[in-house]
Amino acid sequence: MKYQKDEIASLWDKVSLNYDARQYWSGLENRANFEELLLHIGDPAGKRIIEIGCGSGFTSLALAQHGARCALLDLSAEALKVAEAAFVQAGLQAPELYNQDALKSSVPSDSFDAVWNGGVIEHFFDPGKELLIKEMLRMTRPGGKVIIMVPNAACWEFQIVQAWLKFRKTWIYGFEDDMSPRRLRRMCERLGISHATTYAFNTVLGWRWLPKIGHRLTRMLGLETLDHHRRRSWMGFVSVLVIEKAPA
Repeated sequence: MKYQKDEIASLWDKVSLNYDARQYWSGLENRANFEELLLHIGDPAGKRIIEIGCGSGFTSLALAQHGARCALLDLSAEALKVAEAAFVQAGLQAPELYNQDALKSSVPSDSFDAVWNGGVIEHFFDPGKELLIKEMLRMTRPGGKVIIMVPNAACWEFQIVQAWLKFRKTWIYGFEDDMSPRRLRRMCERLGISHATTYAFNTVLGWRWLPKIGHRLTRMLGLETLDHHRRRSWMGFVSVLVIEKAPA
């Protein structure tokens, strides 16, 4: 796992240099992800929420603007700097920051109403994935929720493009092992987690990955709407895992 840790930190330090809030929220996929997150969190006002592997932190910032008390954890110090600056620029109090490894952190146990991430778990091998899920559950208060969003291995358009880019050595996001809802469910079963829900949504985004024609095709077919981006399908781009931690 050390190789992955070093690789991930270096990779996301570089990626963080290109974070742009305006561009981020212009994407219907990010708005769809936010709406899906709210579906499971409910009204975020007053809730303690931590994002594990926060990247830009723009979604956590939106949660804070809705009244949440947010914390951010990331292996990339540069990503945390960008995220903290975004909070301050928005006139909000700087979030609680953890520049740490998500698989072994000092985040207190049983302390957050919601522990979530998007686009993180796929960068680990199975032992790392399972440890990350257990760590996120540890941080969650009894009765709270773990919410994980990950690219769907059953989204065939994206998987074909990703495989081609990896073959050409032009894939820039490092190691990636995507997860279907079924595989997420089986992983939870291995961990003895019973209160778990899995599904996939957003078929539009998979088509968008097709070079040259993808975005043009989704616009031409009238698919670029928030409703379409949130539509559930077994082959949607985003797999979702929601775990409810048992009450004390």
